[in-house]
Amino acid sequence: MESFVVFSLIRIGAALLIFKWPLLGILLSALLDGYDWDFLHTSKSFSYDVYQVWDKAMDITYLTVAIITVRGWKDKTAKKIAVFFYAFRTSGVLLYFLFHIKPLLFFFPNVFENFFIWYLIFTHVSSRHIISKSRAIWGIVIACISIPKIIHEYVMHIKNVQLWHIVDFNFIDKTNETLRQYMNWIGWGSILYIIPFLIAFLTVTKISVPAVKTGK
Repeated sequence: MESFVVFSLIRIGAALLIFKWPLLGILLSALLDGYDWDFLHTSKSFSYDVYQVWDKAMDITYLTVAIITVRGWKDKTAKKIAVFFYAFRTSGVLLYFLFHIKPLLFFFPNVFENFFIWYLIFTHVSSRHIISKSRAIWGIVIACISIPKIIHEYVMHIKNVQLWHIVDFNFIDKTNETLRQYMNWIGWGSILYIIPFLIAFLTVTKISVPAVKTGK
């Protein structure tokens, strides 16, 4: 249990960084969320059921800090979407705590985290704080962000396997587990995050900006 205490402090510390540096804090929190299993499952007193509950509690901790910072967003539509995705995910986690049925998490995917990260990246890169007033553009953005996440949640919580069990991007050395992990982070990260985020970004910048300039 000592390992859980130490990692709890680390993850809570990372979550608190979101107040000061939202993008850095959420990325670090997401990174720790992906790596904590590697460190914790090898401990002598490890319990998978305890880990699942602890992990979701830590997730809700940093997502709650993140939603608090959303108050400072200038785009009212983005605020409403963020609050909805947060409430939706939190409801699913609470149901999971009550019934301990893992597939429930698939029906309440953590789209909020992806949306939060995308919005912050967009505002940092473009220096724009209003995304768009077009419902069509918002629809494309939400689809780009949510569909990959739903697929990811399906693989994790319904199929109960890791993504690299479906397609392994380690084409170099199958016996090297470290290489396998990083190659799949790059491969699946590109499919589920980089490419969809880029499509959403280009959709907003290439379609909505001309509309603003022409007065439409």
